[in-house]
Amino acid sequence: MLKQFILSKHHIRVVTLSILCVTGSAFAETASVGPARLLLTTQNWPPYQEYKNGTMQGIALDRVKCALSKMGQPYQITMTKWSEAQLKVHSGNQHGFFVATQTKERDEYATLSLPIAEQKLEWYFAPGIEPNVTELSKINLKFSAKFGSNKWFWLKRHGFNVVKQPRNAKVLLKLLKDRDIDVALEDELVFNEALKQASLPLDYFKHKVLKTENMGVYFSKRFLEKYPGFLKSFNAAILKCEG
Repeated sequence: MLKQFILSKHHIRVVTLSILCVTGSAFAETASVGPARLLLTTQNWPPYQEYKNGTMQGIALDRVKCALSKMGQPYQITMTKWSEAQLKVHSGNQHGFFVATQTKERDEYATLSLPIAEQKLEWYFAPGIEPNVTELSKINLKFSAKFGSNKWFWLKRHGFNVVKQPRNAKVLLKLLKDRDIDVALEDELVFNEALKQASLPLDYFKHKVLKTENMGVYFSKRFLEKYPGFLKSFNAAILKCEG
């Protein structure tokens, strides 16, 4: 097994992890369902996936690696901006992206795998803001989420007064703490990581659950047409990696 880490310093930080499975039996098994090297792309989004202490790690990433290992599937994972990750799959330059919730827009060009993680979306309220979201408050209060995320576009589509364009949970938290926004929408685990990094207690902001969603790997439909047995094999491997 060969592991290679590449970190390039461009306007977008790109980190690539390649795993080549060279054991004869494993490679022979996957040759019929997958490519010589599977190309996946993702974003830096702790604790689901992140580049830390010289390695890629995280809840979702570890499960993807587990499934691909059980399949004997060689792969390369590139970490970049989330919008870029999805665009590369849409354009055919990558085979899949993760970790993602299901949307109609993504379903047009890709197919979602079985769940590899669960996302709990929470409203987080700035100090002094009543912890409740109503039809009146969605217009009168200032809302935000990570810019370019499904959450940010969901707020826009549903008529919320969306302001600011925070690039990550750290910036989103600062906006909320400084009262530049009144309400933030973010994944509970992701926001908890941001709170820890800011040395704030997990109950610093009042919060309320919006909904819980499953997240998986989106594979390009063009890729799945070329390798029709891949998704079934990947989903079966995911089930073996539970817990």
